[in-house]
Amino acid sequence: MKKYQRDAIVGIERENERDETYRSKSNPQIDCERTPHNYHFIKPDDTYTVFINQRITDLAPKRKVKDDAVLMCSFFVGASPEFFVGKDRDDIGAFFFECTEFFAERYGRENIISAIVHLDETTPHMHLNLMPVLDGRLCAKQLFDRKELRSIQTDLHNDVGKHWGLERGKEGSTAEHLDTAEFKLKKMKEAAARAERQADEAEYRQAIAEKGADAAESRQAHAEEATQALEKKRGKLECEVEPLQAAAEVLQEYSDGKCKLNKRDLPVIAAEAAKLKAENGQLEQQLEMSRRDQHDVFTLYQKSEREKQALQSDADILRQIREHAPDKLKEALATAEQRKTTKHSSPFNGSGSNRGGK
Repeated sequence: MKKYQRDAIVGIERENERDETYRSKSNPQIDCERTPHNYHFIKPDDTYTVFINQRITDLAPKRKVKDDAVLMCSFFVGASPEFFVGKDRDDIGAFFFECTEFFAERYGRENIISAIVHLDETTPHMHLNLMPVLDGRLCAKQLFDRKELRSIQTDLHNDVGKHWGLERGKEGSTAEHLDTAEFKLKKMKEAAARAERQADEAEYRQAIAEKGADAAESRQAHAEEATQALEKKRGKLECEVEPLQAAAEVLQEYSDGKCKLNKRDLPVIAAEAAKLKAENGQLEQQLEMSRRDQHDVFTLYQKSEREKQALQSDADILRQIREHAPDKLKEALATAEQRKTTKHSSPFNGSGSNRGGK
């Protein structure tokens, strides 16, 4: 809970009641695209200042309100990020509605300036702002003393938190409570750590994808070169076969009696035919080997294409990370690179450096 005097109220209102055009220098985790999803349980008809002035008029204090008087007390109502996991908008709304009703019954609904739920930051939470009115007068010091603040935590847990499965903070703990700014800073650091881990994982996937893509491209290039070489070889063999085929056709004509054969030429023709037959057989074998080689190359090419398509999925994931969180990814990659450099340069880095730990 934070107490505010008049000069601070406008700034708090601007931060609480923001729209998608609002920009904060102290809270960069606000996602302006999600700001329209914020909603009220209690919404002021006018500005906070107008509400406060009208309420003071209604109270009709006997004395003039001091310039340094506390006019508004602001409660930050939330839970751990784990609590909201798996809960839809209705569940979240029901939880914060019960919290709002708790404050309304305890301190008067007429004194609540605003109760707004923020869904545009890392973890859903509610800002509840009220005027500290006790017995018809402003008295923040008497209304919210230490005893009352401890009682709020206990009673809010008993009335709301318990049946939602939440645990009350340790009563009497000396741990310092975080104010809103410190709480948000803590959540921002946790989000940055998660982004860094995601960036490390993305960098690893990118390295694997790039390595696989390089290998696939190399195999594809090799397959294309081999295919071209085999095509040239096949063309050369076909050119060499053509004259032999023509000679075989001439011999077939002699065999069919279409041409008269000179007996003196028989030994020469027979020897030439045997030679042609042998050469033709060798060329046919070479052609068959060429066809098999081409088939193997085509199979390798298809395998490379499948691997290339499989690697495209990892590339798409990395592209999405770069598109939706480029600054965080760049910062995390730089941090990861620095860690690698430190790790490699450390004289204590090794497989046995963690022995004897916890």
